[in-house]
Formats: sequence, C-alpha cells, structure tokens
Amino acid sequence: MSSREIHVVVVGGSWAGVTAVHDLMQLSHLTYPRLHITLVEQRTHYFHKTGIIRGLADRKYAEQMFIPYNRVFSHSGMSNPNHRFVCARLKHIYEHFIEVEGGGRLFYDYLIIATGTEYKSLPVTSSTTAEECYGQYQAMRAAIEAADRIVFVGGGAVGVGLCGEIAEMYPSKTITLVHARNKLLNQDISDAFASTTEQRLQKMGVRVVLGEVVAPPDFGADAIYSTGAPPGAYMSERRVMAPDAASIAPSMAPSMAQSSVNGGSPSVANGSIAVPQERSEPRGMYHHHAPSTAPSITSSLSSSDPLSHKYRYQWNVQSHEVVTKSGIKIECDLTVWTTGSRPQTRFMKTLSPSSDKRPLVDSASGSIIVRPTLQLADPRYPHIFAVGDVNSLSIAEKYATSAVNQAKKAVENIRTLIDDCYDFRIKMSTAMARETASKAMLVPYSGTKKGVVVALGKSQEVSNTWFAKINSWARGGKRGRKYLLDKAQKMLNY
Repeated sequence: MSSREIHVVVVGGSWAGVTAVHDLMQLSHLTYPRLHITLVEQRTHYFHKTGIIRGLADRKYAEQMFIPYNRVFSHSGMSNPNHRFVCARLKHIYEHFIEVEGGGRLFYDYLIIATGTEYKSLPVTSSTTAEECYGQYQAMRAAIEAADRIVFVGGGAVGVGLCGEIAEMYPSKTITLVHARNKLLNQDISDAFASTTEQRLQKMGVRVVLGEVVAPPDFGADAIYSTGAPPGAYMSERRVMAPDAASIAPSMAPSMAQSSVNGGSPSVANGSIAVPQERSEPRGMYHHHAPSTAPSITSSLSSSDPLSHKYRYQWNVQSHEVVTKSGIKIECDLTVWTTGSRPQTRFMKTLSPSSDKRPLVDSASGSIIVRPTLQLADPRYPHIFAVGDVNSLSIAEKYATSAVNQAKKAVENIRTLIDDCYDFRIKMSTAMARETASKAMLVPYSGTKKGVVVALGKSQEVSNTWFAKINSWARGGKRGRKYLLDKAQKMLNY
C-alpha cells in the first residue's frame, strides 16, 4: 500500500468523468490512502444527457435528470477530506496544472480530460444550473405544444429520437425531419438499420427528407435571434419563453451547502490552491417537485425589445419557411436544430506540443488526439488522458457505454504509471518520467462491443442486435424507458 501523496484531477462530470472518479475512489480506499482526487465541472449538477429526449417529452422524468455532486465522493456513506468537487469552468491546461475561470489553479500529477462535446443548437445542453436547464426544458416544451408544424434539422440520434417522441405525443402535428446525408443516424450505423429507422418514422407520420442541407434565410441585421435557434429563426411578435431561473420554483432549491462536497461553497481554498467561481444561484431540484403548472407563455413582446438575460429561454413560434440549398421549401411554425456537436477543447491552446508536426488537437474534428492507451498522443504528456466524446477515437466509440469503459481503462493505466513512474511532478525529472512511462506496460483500450437502440417514443424502438433488445427491455423496456437514469443515480450515490 503506497503512502505517497498523488494528485489526480478529472475535468468533466458526465459518464466518463464520474466513472473515473468512482474507480479512483476505489484505488484511494484500497491501495493509495494519500490519493487526492478533484472533480472539476462547470455545472452545479450532473445533467443526464443520455435522457435528453425523454426529458423534453416527460416532465416527471426531467425533474430527475439533475443530480447533485454532493455524494460523488461518498464511500459507504463517508466523505474523504482528500477529495473535492470544484464547480468552475476550465480555462487553460498546462503541463502540471490547470487554470479555471477567475484565475484559480489546480496542480496535478495525472489529469483526465472528460469534457465531452458542446451541442449549441439545443440551449438546454449548455445551461450550468439545474434551474436554468429546467427552464430551458419548459420553454422548448411550451414551443412544441404551441406549434402545429415542426421541422427538425439534423437526423442524428437526437433528431430522430425527438421526432419519434413528438410524433407519438402529438399525432396530429405535421413533423418533418431534414438530414444532410443520404441515410439517418451516424456514419457507423448500417444502411439496413438506418432504413428501418426511416420506415418506422414514416409510419408514425414523420416526413423524412434526406440529402438536403438547410440554408437559413437572412432576416437582416434588425432580427433578434433566439438562443435556441440558428440564424433564420428570429424573434417576432409571438415569443414562447420561460421566466427567470430564480422564479421557476423557489421551493425546489435547497441551499448551496447541499451540493458542495463537504457542506461548503463550491469555491475551494486548500493550501496554496485558490479556486474562485462561487455561484450564488439556488443549487438544484433533485428529489424535489417541480411546479404543477408550466411557466406562462408570453406573446405580447415586440421584436424591438432587446434580448436580455431574463429572456434567454426563447423559441420562435410563427409561420415561416425552411429552405434547403436545392430549393425545397417547407412551411412550418417552429424549426428545431439538432445538429452541430463539437468536442470542448478550447482550453488545449495553452498546452504546447513537442513538435509542430504533432498537433494535440485534430484540426478537422476538434478532438484531442490520443494513443490506444488513451494518453495524449504527444510523448511529452504521458500523464494526461482524454476519454469519452472529447478524444479522437472513431465515432463508433461515442456512446455512454464506451465512455464508461474508456474511463475505467484510463484509471487502470494511471495505476500502472503510479507504480512504475513514481511521481511526474516532483520526485522525478521530466525526462526521466517520460522515459519510464514509455516503458510502462500500459493496456490499450480495445473498444466496446455494444448494441444500438434508437427509441421512437415510449412504444417503439429500433435495435440492431437481440442483445440490445434484451438489454433495453431489462433496463425499462419500451413503456417507461429509463435511458440509463437508474445507472446514473447509482453512479452518483443517489
């Protein structure tokens, strides 16, 4: 059992990040009592992205999607003072420390980057508090209820799933799905699976338009754009919005102390490390009830009103045309864009590559280039790992189960490095640490065997293997599907 003090920082609190923390906790408890773990996450709560589609359709499900991080470091009900949660946005990465917004620094011996992807077309995914995110849900749900004709742009998993949910809930609505490629879903999906999905949607009454790129029309410089839509969906005489986060449901918000690690502020001051970014918003709604009525819909605001912070939950509902580049015109009342996810890697700019010919980030995809061992490909950084959607593994590995398995493999390799390389930051020279790490017997990540299930509402789904069908049924099946929410709750000790 090692008695050395080792600092591991995990950035990102979704599937990969929380799994890494969980496995590191096991190491801390069993083998390395002086292992210090820090989880850095910009959100106050874990947001269950895997269930984003169900949350937009099901109010009760949405209430459970925001889980506080206050139990993430609990082991058998006991907290460990060596571990902490820091609620802050990552700003820069350096060789031996990270910097968060506000200037706070966190030093590390090992770093796991699990920041995932940004999905800017749906504002609900970029909110940082539970109240804000729930407000986004309320606003989008109200807009969908108000619109008779809806166009979804982007036929990936989110676009397909939303079409299925809305078509099942509102069979009288006219729904169109426009996708740029000639088949639905991701590139790794077989033609037969994509074709079956398309046929199922069509049977549900969804019009599917493939091989068409939407060209957003130009509404001029005076248009006020919704945060939930790209250029082309501008604010007019009719607005659908939710109120301020603070006014959604004050009764749902426990005190700040409930979602900090040790009952204190998410801002941490520990020795020489000062991490600012204290938040004053109410902290969450987990295990609390949302208001029984939805936020009011305001339709009297004119387009000349400035877009203020108060109206950040806005969706445009009015008759307009969606025009594709080939000239196809589709009449609708609401356009929902479900395109454009990209890895969150802006913070990598401060990390210098060992050679100009060996970039750290792929310029085309924006993903962090990794070795099979999930370390950065650059030999200068054997102590930095990137797991989940943020790394350069193939699109076939961009699933929750893959992220979990990658995190486990990264922690396994960190354990090997701890045993073989002692300490990268203080107790070895940089050159010696790199040489030793290059000789360490690390295990490559070999991929995740998985079945794919695409849910089309509560009552239908498309699966590519019998294993996937059985597994989906075991986890909640068709009626009342959980979308792995129960697993996320267990992972966060709820």
